[in-house]
Amino acid sequence: MGSKTNTSANEVFARWRIEDEELATQVDTIRQWMRELDQLGRQHFGETATRLRELRELMVTHFDRESEMVEKLGKIYRMDSPEVSAVRRQSARDHQNLLLRVDALIERLDRLEPPYNSWQEAIDDLESLVSLLEQHEANEWDSLEMLLPA
Repeated sequence: MGSKTNTSANEVFARWRIEDEELATQVDTIRQWMRELDQLGRQHFGETATRLRELRELMVTHFDRESEMVEKLGKIYRMDSPEVSAVRRQSARDHQNLLLRVDALIERLDRLEPPYNSWQEAIDDLESLVSLLEQHEANEWDSLEMLLPA
């Protein structure tokens, strides 16, 4: 494999890391804000829904870019195999599931009477979504290893 191919792949992987860090930063900002409200004894369900809408927009952009980067890596390494196709399909399913989950969370938080008995329940609901997102990102990185040159 030539140095041009390695350079192109390294650029894609570097961009991927930046994308993941941007998403993680946005998630951490929301989590920290919710914890601070908890310490103050405040609850802002509607504002949390607004912040999650912004996160959802970032997730959509992030997922689109991930798909583009997988395509680039597939072309760089000239890999079109059943395994790569399976990774693409699983990733698309995960993205759809995560977006549905964030939509459902936004809907619950945005109700006139949110279905939570406490602010901590809302925090736990967010943490459940974050766990799924983190698991997805970790699985995606594991899958990317198959696109690396031997």
